[in-house]
This record gives sequence, C-alpha cells and structure tokens, in this order.
Amino acid sequence: MHWADVVADKLLESGTEHVISSGITPSGPIHLGSMREILTADAIVRAVNDKGGNAKLIYVADNADPLRKVYPFLDEKKFKEYVGRPLAEIPAPDGNGSYDQYFLKPFFKSLENVGVIPEVVDNYQFYKDGKYNDCTKTIIDNREKARNILEKISGRQLPKNWFPWTFKDENGKLCNGKFLRYEWPNVYFENEEGKEIVNNLEKGEGKLPWRLDWPSKWKILGVTFEAFGKDHATKGGSFDTGKRIVKDILESKVPHHIVYEWINLKGKGAMHSSTGLAISADEMLQMAPPEVIRWLIMQPQPNRHVDFDPGLGLLNSVDRYDRIENEYYDNNLEENSSRAFELSQIKEIPNKKAQTIPYRHLVTLSQSKESADEIEKTLMRTGDISELNKTEKDKLESRVKCIEGWISNHAPESVKFEIQEKPPSINFSKEDLKRIEELKEQMGNINWSPEKIHDSFYELQEKYNTPAKEYFRIMYLTILGKERGPRLGFFLATIEQKFVVERLNSY
Repeated sequence: MHWADVVADKLLESGTEHVISSGITPSGPIHLGSMREILTADAIVRAVNDKGGNAKLIYVADNADPLRKVYPFLDEKKFKEYVGRPLAEIPAPDGNGSYDQYFLKPFFKSLENVGVIPEVVDNYQFYKDGKYNDCTKTIIDNREKARNILEKISGRQLPKNWFPWTFKDENGKLCNGKFLRYEWPNVYFENEEGKEIVNNLEKGEGKLPWRLDWPSKWKILGVTFEAFGKDHATKGGSFDTGKRIVKDILESKVPHHIVYEWINLKGKGAMHSSTGLAISADEMLQMAPPEVIRWLIMQPQPNRHVDFDPGLGLLNSVDRYDRIENEYYDNNLEENSSRAFELSQIKEIPNKKAQTIPYRHLVTLSQSKESADEIEKTLMRTGDISELNKTEKDKLESRVKCIEGWISNHAPESVKFEIQEKPPSINFSKEDLKRIEELKEQMGNINWSPEKIHDSFYELQEKYNTPAKEYFRIMYLTILGKERGPRLGFFLATIEQKFVVERLNSY
C-alpha cells in the first residue's frame, strides 16, 4: 500500500474531518526541497478524500518570523538594516511590495501548476488579528509549566527571567529583551539600550517563540496531520516539545505526522534557500513537467532522501516517469508505483493512454524546429506519432517549453546543438573527403527513416572497412559544426533528406 494511503487509513480511524497543515518561512526562494513538504501533505489530502473522508490543506506562511541575516542573494547594504524585522514588514528585493510576498507569490503560482491549491494562512496577520490571543494568554498563565517542559525535553536552560514571547523593539526588530512585568495584554521589557518598551500582545507586537508558536497553530487551526523535516524530529526537538505544550498546556490533540528527508542537489548537498544552494519551485517548473515533479515526491517513501540532478539526471527522471505511465495503462505496475502515478497527476487521469513522445527526441527536436506544430508534423512524417488530439497537443507544447527552459539553464553542453545555416568551414583531411563522397552516395539512396539511416552507417563500415564513428563524426561536423550531437538516425530523419545531401555536396 502507498504511504499516503497508509496515513489516510490511520487518520480515518479517528474521524472523517481532517486539517492537513504545511508551511514555511519565506526567507528566500522557495525551492524543490520545500515543495516536498506540501506535496507530501497534498498526497495525504487526496488519499483521505479518495477514501470518503473530508480533508483540507492549509499552508501557513510564517511571515511573522524575522529576517535572520543578509542572505547571499540579497544586497548587503540595502538589507543589513532590516535584519531582525518581520518578513512581512520588509520591502521586497525589487522594491515592489513586501519581502514575504516577493517569494510567496511565485511559489503559490508554482503550487497551482502542480495541482495544489491550499487555504493560505498569513501568520503575521493572524497575530495582528488576535488569532493567537487565547493560546498566548494560556501559555503565559502557565509559563512555569511551559518552562519546565522546554527545559526538560530540549535539555537547554532558559534565562532566569524568561518570558514566553519574542519582544518587538521600538525599531521594529524582534529581540530577546529583559522581561520587566506583565499585565494582559501588555508586556514590558528592557531593550539593549536600557530603555523600557511595551508590547501589546493583542495587536501582535512581537510573537511567540517557534517552540510555542507551532503547537499554538495546531490548536488554532485544528490541525490533525502535518509533514515536517527531520530537523524538527530530532530527540528533544521542536516536535517533542510541541506535542507536550499542545497536550499539557493548550489541552488540544497532538496531530499525526510524517517526517520527510531532504532533497539533495546532486554533488552539492541538501537544498537551502539561505545558502543559495537551491533550485526554486518556479525555476523547476520551467524545466520539468509538473506531473514529473509530483512523481519525484510520490514514488519514494518520505523518509528516503532524493538526489536531484538538474542535468542529464532530469532527462532520466522524465524517461522513467514515461515508462511508468505506459506500464500503468498496460496494467503492468505493482500497487505502490501505480498509486504513485495516480497521485502524480495534476488533473483527472485520462481513460486512454496518450501518445508518448520520447523526451530525448523532444530535446533534439526543440533545438532543430521552430515550434510545437513543426515538431508534431515532423514526428508524423517520421511515423513516430499519428495526429495529436487537444490534450496531447497541450502536453507537447508544455514539454517543449520545459525543454527550452532546461536547455537555457541546466542542460550540459553535450546535448546542446545548433544546425548551421551555412556549411561550416572545416579543413577535412583527404581521408575525410573520401568518406564524404561515400556518405553522399549512401545518404542520397536510402529510405529516409531513423532505422535505415542508422543502419546505413554500419553498412558503410562493412563496405569500406572504416569505423562507423568516423562517418558519425563527419556528419555532425558538416551539419552542426561539432564532432558530437544527438542520436544521429533520429536526428537526420527529422531533417529533409535533400538538405543533408546538399550539405554533403558543399565539401
């Protein structure tokens, strides 16, 4: 049974109504690694609903959190003064709107493209609107009990005058001031300059520390399930303290959960926005089909890390997905992979299998044809497909756009090429010129199909006792101006035979 269905069955044992929560601090570009969390949550929402339950997905934007430092992608001079301020109160890097929305808007657009439309909670506004008031007051009234829980479970000693609130200084920055006194809704503290400052808790001046903020969200939103990263699941970590806070102080239920592993950028390590080691969700969707992104998350168990290679590895991932799709419609998949495929779909699963165009063929055609229409006509001429229906046309156009984005940003040089408009100026040897004559005769007299073209090079090898790779090299040079290129049989078949013969005749 697929992991999402296992979780769904467990949730449905406690009732049919469920709130599945996910969230992030929008401190930088929200990347594929972060998307694992919400796609994991979305899979469980789908599984619960498929089994007759009623689950909804909530996404919490933790924009009340502060900017912790000037990250590598920010202007040091411009953002140094904003370190410590809530993300919702900082201007966007481009000067348009707020910092948090600058990163959240493209992420939510990306979510829509992968079939996820959550109910969004603006955490900063939640504090301003007083949604945290009851939990905040309860925790403050039980602050010694909260202290004991945090210290005992985390193993860390809290300051003697600890107060369960992250203060907001008069300069707008969140800080750890010296607690002076408290009378709801006001708390008084002394800042670093020795000045007495007052925060109105009802107005969200400041916020709860993370270990208290998180369990408060569970109660306020009625969360029954949450997926979170392994950093929160360590012994004595924020989940261990959170479940005691929510149960013993807030008198609410501990949500069910799954711990997920990181997505690593192959050869570089785990993705992190703060280090700049990441591929944003928006960028990912510009180079990979959305259902493939979902499949990368749905196929493995959440506790398995994923190595993501944006180079040739991406092509391999799409190829694997396409094979899974074919096997799904042929009823050749085992249960887990079949369910992973179903959970990877953006819309309803078509009853009929769409025509499959090998992704590597599209990589070749995207660089040699001007449009998706031209690509379709070429593939029809080579016999790879029949005329496409609307759904198949849309899929083709979407994949061509992804390939163009991939070629522009992450494709290795070995797969890039450009058909030369004019014959490249090449100083061929006498042996090469002789082989060009042999190629002219062969290319002008064969059936113009990928298989026949491919076989013809080996016929030349046998006939003239010359390695086929020498003919490959010459053909690449005359058309592309480089010694290597795409699979030659298919590539040449997508070009007019007349063009190839005329190009050889130029030498």
